[in-house]
Amino acid sequence: MYFRVTGFLMMIMMVHGFAFAEADILENELLRFVLDGNRGAYTLESKEPGLPGCTGSFGEMVTVAPGEAVGANSLVCASGGCLFAFTLKPGRPFLEVAVSRASDAPAPPSGVLETPVFVTAFNTAPEEIRILGCDGLKDGTASRAGYTFLAAAGPDGKGAVITGWLTQNRASGIALSENVDGKPALRGRAEYGLPRHLPKSGEALESFAVGLFADPLAGLEAYGDAIAKANGIILNKLIPSGYCTWYSQPHGGACDQKNLAELAAFCAKHLAPFGFNVIQIDDQWQSGRARPKESSGPRLGFLEHHPRGPYRDGIKPAADTIHALGMTPGLWFIPFAGDPANDPAAAHPEWFVKTAGGDPYYVYWAGWSLDMTHPGARDYVRQVTHRIMKEWGFNYIKIDGLWSGMATTCLYPEPDYREDDLGGAVFADPSKTNIEAYRDGLALVREAAGDDVFILGCNIAQNMRTLGASMGRVDGMRVGRDIGADWGNILPCVEMGSRLYFLHNRVWYNDPDCLMLREPLTLDQARAWASWIAVSGQMNLVSEWLPGLPAERLDLVKRSMPNHGLNARPLDLFENGTPRAWLLSKGEGAAARHIVAVFNWDAQKEQKIKVPLARLGTGSLSCFEYWSNLPVATGGNTIECVLPPASCKIFALRQVVDHPVVVSTSRHVTQGMVDLLEEEWDESSRTLSGVSRVVGGDPYELRIALPPDAIYNAITHTECEGGIIVTRSVQDAVARVRIESETSAPVAWRLIF
Repeated sequence: MYFRVTGFLMMIMMVHGFAFAEADILENELLRFVLDGNRGAYTLESKEPGLPGCTGSFGEMVTVAPGEAVGANSLVCASGGCLFAFTLKPGRPFLEVAVSRASDAPAPPSGVLETPVFVTAFNTAPEEIRILGCDGLKDGTASRAGYTFLAAAGPDGKGAVITGWLTQNRASGIALSENVDGKPALRGRAEYGLPRHLPKSGEALESFAVGLFADPLAGLEAYGDAIAKANGIILNKLIPSGYCTWYSQPHGGACDQKNLAELAAFCAKHLAPFGFNVIQIDDQWQSGRARPKESSGPRLGFLEHHPRGPYRDGIKPAADTIHALGMTPGLWFIPFAGDPANDPAAAHPEWFVKTAGGDPYYVYWAGWSLDMTHPGARDYVRQVTHRIMKEWGFNYIKIDGLWSGMATTCLYPEPDYREDDLGGAVFADPSKTNIEAYRDGLALVREAAGDDVFILGCNIAQNMRTLGASMGRVDGMRVGRDIGADWGNILPCVEMGSRLYFLHNRVWYNDPDCLMLREPLTLDQARAWASWIAVSGQMNLVSEWLPGLPAERLDLVKRSMPNHGLNARPLDLFENGTPRAWLLSKGEGAAARHIVAVFNWDAQKEQKIKVPLARLGTGSLSCFEYWSNLPVATGGNTIECVLPPASCKIFALRQVVDHPVVVSTSRHVTQGMVDLLEEEWDESSRTLSGVSRVVGGDPYELRIALPPDAIYNAITHTECEGGIIVTRSVQDAVARVRIESETSAPVAWRLIF
């Protein structure tokens, strides 16, 4: 903390009901927080025995306000020229901490406020503790600063302390770890940029969360839910599956009007029945000057298409073509950067954020930052956004160069915390922080686009402050850096998509970047990447020239769409830097379906992977592996396999019961989760019946696990409405039934054993 509490401040606190106390307590059903004012010490403990707790000290006696002085379930204390508010709401798994500057304290030397330190108590050596952040997994001995959150877990993932910012409306939230008395200690830092921006008592504050959990994955997921609640986030749009033009070879970049029409027709015919629904045009469609070498980057004229570019008849006909085929057209642009040499910005230098010297604020690649506190610049961004959606007819936008809206340095691609000139830019409204200006810009884009438009942010790797600052303002977020048809470029996308898995389907939809399938990727590598996207449930936008893609690779698109819309988990997130085992579950009890997906990310060596299945419940499990198309034994209630370099296996599991059950289907990597609509067993007639969503012209196979007592070892009769059962067989305790249909529709089937 920065300053000792002044005598005047203490007098004010006493007048308003603050008092020295033996100990003040906040508690709910899950947590208990004790603040001892006389000792200046505090503890946070779980009501569940055996979990790690936290302790800390202000290093001095502090004055404490009773809860009713600041609101229910809260305590406030003063120390070091700051006021600290602690809140523990009923039923919530997190203690919330907010910090403000004391009104009588001297001006601080920097534009940051820090929470108290929470020293963890894991009862183990710090070397055995794993702390996860945006920059990866490290042990508990390291001091570090990370964007938005840090999560500490005990050995073998037992017990966790989850810390992170719930709101980042005016400040950029940083989480820090350090070693205090041989123990990892966690705290938050709210970076406002400039001292004048620090909030005082009574002003809106950022909220930092500290939670204690038995399972670190459950803790991260609860944290994602808490962010959504704090920001009023409700995800109600379909998770997109489709196409991005950028990386395709041939016809990459923005594609062009002739080849886009061919692509759209191909996708409508061959892929739309599988859930493909978006075609997004990327960079190079727009007008504007070719930027000079010293400030190279995209053209920045987004009010018009380039007259000599790939869409010479205009960009609207491209959107019309996609619409006419029943799909959603999408368009890329950079909303918060302009070019001082382009019209109309050339006549309006006041639209740009300024440096301290008065020049337009330039950020690498994106361009010159438009000032989202200036009415003229805001009107321009509103005009661009309105034209794209309302005049040209696009319903999906990918907004790139996000950090240009906060006027900070590009830090691409590494996610580690670094200096980026936060607070150095000069905005037209000096009362606004960098983060506030950026969020105002995002809100403007949403207002101009409309609530029905899908907004994909791109991307956090350019500056990781956009991670927290974008929450509640976009539908999807590119969490992966730029990819390519190269295994080395895929891995960072897997890593960040795994580290931030808990945000997906809670705060927004994660976009790990595009599905890449072409050579030099091997078929195993392409299969692993497609499977990871499909199982994790993150956005799936392929970027290959699909009309020319080999059939076996095109099939990977079909088997990874549509999105299942569920929440998958990386089981070994706190054990391996790049998790090798994911779990996806649907349903409960004996009807539950599970997918365990295992990956070898090493391109050089085979790996032996063992996944315990105890978390799936007790009893035996039937298992079927998708890519080998074979049943698998689960000895000792574990899955154990040896994976070749850069490959995967996708296991479907069902609890063994006393009658046949569908353990797998051929339609999708998740083996029944997107296509098996109904399944029912009737003991009296020995009939298994169900309804499957079948794609016309795509042979569909049911894989049915038979109980081990051989009572049901043959199918004696079959019926099918909406399709034809063309084959049936029984081998290795698995019955296979193949269904074909000319149309894409639900098919009802009945099998008598």
